[in-house]
Amino acid sequence: MEKTVSEPETLPESDVRFPIVLRGYDRRQVDEYVRVAEKRVDRHEKARRLAERRLAKAQVPAPRAPEPDDPAGLGRRIEKILQVAKAEAAEIKEQARKEGDELRAAAEKAVAEAEAARAETERAAQREAQLILSRAEEEAAAIRATYRAVLAQLGQIAVVVDEVRDRFGTEAEEESPAPVPEDAEAVSSLA
Repeated sequence: MEKTVSEPETLPESDVRFPIVLRGYDRRQVDEYVRVAEKRVDRHEKARRLAERRLAKAQVPAPRAPEPDDPAGLGRRIEKILQVAKAEAAEIKEQARKEGDELRAAAEKAVAEAEAARAETERAAQREAQLILSRAEEEAAAIRATYRAVLAQLGQIAVVVDEVRDRFGTEAEEESPAPVPEDAEAVSSLA
């Protein structure tokens, strides 16, 4: 049974399968997958904003400690703390961007696969239509050949009937007129 997209955390992008339908991909399922991907991106964006807020709170000066001996040393420590916090925020942003790119790439791949499946389905339908047309043309040719053969046989029968009529018609006139059998009337009506 194929997996479908339902929960954002339950299905890695590499396990996504879209069923093949007659004309392209199943829009409902791809739309659902994109919706789930957008939710993931939103969740990571919220985590990034939260990290930035935490960073901003960390930048608020701590309660005053006893004055250090060297005021320049305090500035350097604060500067290092800020650098670490900025580096962590950048790392979180980069991770969210990478994940968004991966989701976008997975969606584009799914669309490409769906398009390839649609094209293959279309080619198969064209091959099937061509096969049906070819068979119909062969059957039509066979019917035409049978029709011509029947017409030729009917022409031969008409010639024979004319010969019989000429032969027996002349003899019958010389002799006395005899009643015409019913079968003979049927044969003469065909001529």
